[in-house]
Amino acid sequence: MIRRSEAWLGCYLLIGLAQNGMAPILLPLAARGDPDAGLSYAAFALTGVTAPILGNWADREGRHRDLLIWGAVIATACFLPLCFLPQGLIFIFVAGGAGLGITAATTAGNVLAIAGLGENFWNDRIALLQRAVSTGQVFGLLLAGILAAQFIRIAFACAFVALFAASILAINFAPTVVVRATQKKPMAHPQVGGEAGAAGVQQNAHHFSLGQFRAFISVISPALTRFLLVWFISYTAMNGIAVLFPVIMTLHYGMSPIFPAVAYAFGICASLFAYRRVSKLTTKYGSANVIILGLLVRLCLFGVLGLLSLFGAHWAGLAVLVAFALVQLSWPLLAISTISISVSLVPQARGESIGLFNATSSVASSAGAAIGGIVFGLYGFSTLSFTAVGVVGTSVLLAWFWFGRSGGISTSLSHSTIHIGNV
Repeated sequence: MIRRSEAWLGCYLLIGLAQNGMAPILLPLAARGDPDAGLSYAAFALTGVTAPILGNWADREGRHRDLLIWGAVIATACFLPLCFLPQGLIFIFVAGGAGLGITAATTAGNVLAIAGLGENFWNDRIALLQRAVSTGQVFGLLLAGILAAQFIRIAFACAFVALFAASILAINFAPTVVVRATQKKPMAHPQVGGEAGAAGVQQNAHHFSLGQFRAFISVISPALTRFLLVWFISYTAMNGIAVLFPVIMTLHYGMSPIFPAVAYAFGICASLFAYRRVSKLTTKYGSANVIILGLLVRLCLFGVLGLLSLFGAHWAGLAVLVAFALVQLSWPLLAISTISISVSLVPQARGESIGLFNATSSVASSAGAAIGGIVFGLYGFSTLSFTAVGVVGTSVLLAWFWFGRSGGISTSLSHSTIHIGNV
């Protein structure tokens, strides 16, 4: 049972329900298969690039609590009109506003979780925060799946109610300890929740200023530039599949949204048991080799999706559900290796490095949603799947050429700066 002093964590459970659970199902389905099906989610995800700016403001002013509260309030205010607005430019704009509010709220999460506590408590507290978000995500996926087919406006209303409740919890229970920027930084945590979780609570509580970022860019290593390029290319394609998945299953196979939602939730839940094993694999074989393995696994699964897309039979739809669950199950291979590479390439400025990685992920998520919606709307599931195969295959070749042949750009997992134990 959550103590009164911990009740504010329920705020992040509800934010996870709306952001990582319901939004990835509802926003694409609201377009009813039009080519702009991914644009609303693209606007929603793109706002993640503002996290370092918002976080740095809160660091300087010591106003993380205000950032959480106002972010939750803004997200709540934006989700209300989504309950009745038709798909279009206004809907996309409001979805972006909702994303901005949630980005503000989640940016404050890690800092509030460790506020006023000794360093020996930091990792467990951040892991507890992540578990709250992941729990909300699973419930949100299932709730959206149940309601989206016949009652999509009611589903948006449920997300609004969840965010309204999150705002109330934040106002009444969020920690009041004033926290300002510190030189001591908690270890980075791999992001859980698959592609939908990549826009969740930040992987590191350190937020950099624009001045720090400019200084960081001036000394950025070629290896980090190449890594981010590989990640941007591959993550764009992966999000094209992930964001459009509920639309694919409802339009291409005529399934109720509950089926892709369950496949999504099952894959995410199963992946939680893989993080420790993957961390050992990364320590043994190196981060670069593991990210190549993760991309290869997804390349094969996208190839399976492409072949299955040629069939419209019921059995093919069930096989697609299984393949997509496996796609989500493979997420830890990418989550751990990418954060390890981000930290190890620039260990003296890991906050800036992770911030740039997060920004790259946000832009790629947005681009993948927008492009994926257009490709699926105009050319169908087969073209989208085989396009993803080609793009991820290109990423594998680039990754192997640039850093795989020489044993990897990161030889081992950095346990001194990355926390895996209980994500």
